[in-house]
Amino acid sequence: MAETPNYPCDLHVHTTASDGGYSAEEVVLRAANMGVEAIAITDHDTTASVEHGMRRGAEVGLQVIPGVELTTLERYHILGYFISPRAPELSGYLKNLRKRSWDFMVELLDRLHRERGLAVTGEQLAGRTGEGIPNMCHLLDVMFARGMLPGVAFDSPEVLAYFGDPNFMVDFFWKFARTKPFIDAEGAVGLIRSAGGAPVWAHPMLAEKTEVRRLQKAGLMGLEVTTPKHDRNIGDYLIELCQQLDLIPTGGSDYHGRFFDSIERGRQIGSYGVEREVVTRLAERALAVEPD
Repeated sequence: MAETPNYPCDLHVHTTASDGGYSAEEVVLRAANMGVEAIAITDHDTTASVEHGMRRGAEVGLQVIPGVELTTLERYHILGYFISPRAPELSGYLKNLRKRSWDFMVELLDRLHRERGLAVTGEQLAGRTGEGIPNMCHLLDVMFARGMLPGVAFDSPEVLAYFGDPNFMVDFFWKFARTKPFIDAEGAVGLIRSAGGAPVWAHPMLAEKTEVRRLQKAGLMGLEVTTPKHDRNIGDYLIELCQQLDLIPTGGSDYHGRFFDSIERGRQIGSYGVEREVVTRLAERALAVEPD
């Protein structure tokens, strides 16, 4: 057993379905071996890993909360907890988003082939992406597996030399975002509510109270407070805001692993999170929502 985690419940964990470094099954085993009691699988704009994680969690005695992290037009991220992954409105939106993302990725592969001679096909990339949403992490993994890179760290000298842009990860994402594939924040909250879930604003920083109220009117139920992206001052501000507006303060490690070890600096599942009673409150709020 590893050392005791800082928190028993980690409500922000990614897998290979989006930009995480490990499969849902691997993430579940890592969490269980560390003594974590519950995790939420919250991949970016996909629920492809949720059911895999829940099955593995049931086998090893770890609660896996079905979740998602939706990107919005405003560049906010809205987390959804206790969702029904197959709810028609949410699943339809994510299916269309995945198609648009694949079309964009195939164009990128064609351009890299023309400009740099990169010989990676969409079919090869799909072997890593599975039913998830494609991104540059999957491309790095394929290149590594084929011996084209010595490792998968996004900021290694070899990777930066190949792409010639230290911001290639973010640039890929925001170039895709400029095609306007994402719903707005109110719509994201609505999608999560339509799937029977509890919507929470991920790493909101010093979000203005008026903006939080706007999303609360749409159905927002919480703010992520305990996260590596917030310092003590931000955390105190958000706790007070939650108290004023009757929102649930949540937390999680925003764990990715492998590709991002250098910037996550040893961060593990359970490094940030919440106590069990917060999970209970989220579940109760979600139960009050009628899914489609």
